[in-house]
Formats: sequence, structure tokens, C-alpha cells
Amino acid sequence: MRDEEILMDLSKEIVVDMDSWNKSNPDVTFLEIEEKARELVSKLEVALIEKSALEREEENWKDVKEEERPTCPTCHVLLVSRGKRMRSLQGAQGREIKLKRTYGTCPNCGTSFFSPG
Repeated sequence: MRDEEILMDLSKEIVVDMDSWNKSNPDVTFLEIEEKARELVSKLEVALIEKSALEREEENWKDVKEEERPTCPTCHVLLVSRGKRMRSLQGAQGREIKLKRTYGTCPNCGTSFFSPG
């Protein structure tokens, strides 16, 4: 399934969930409606962030020109790629964002980093 189809399906799911919630909660306040809407829309936010971030992380460092590769912020030495690993971050609404990012180590000081950006 293409990314756009996944995002459209998720959008439809959010609308259905909101409609269902509205029907089962007829006496809620405007604030409660806002909170529920934010909670549901945060699912789409996570999917968009993951898609956008992963599109930028397609190549490995070893395939990038040396002057474009990340360096250690302390030693200013090129990082050595250790492959891609999953990294979990927390989104604005508290949802987990999972990114598969290149992980590298400084050959000088041994500190490990996920790629910037």
C-alpha cells in the first residue's frame, strides 16, 4: 500500500472514531471535544512525521561524500556508520514516533550518535 493510501485510510479512521465518540458522548463540553480531536489527530501527525523523516534518511553514510557526512560535535571527526537502528521519540501529544535512522560512532572518543536531522 502506498504512503498516500495509508494516510488516507488513517484519516478516514480518525473521522469514524470521532463520529462514534460524538454519538456515545452527547453531553461533552467543547473542551472535551477539542481534547478528543487532538488525541485522534495526533495519530495522523505521527504518521506524517515518520514518513517525512524516513524520506530524508534513505541513504547510508557510507554512500555519502565525505564532506557531507556527520561529524562528532566534540572531536569534529567523521562518524563511522554502524547501520540503521530504530529510534523512538515522543511527539507533541505524547505519542511515540519510531524512526529507522543511521547510527554512528566517533572513532576518536567512542561516543555514539543517531544521525542529525
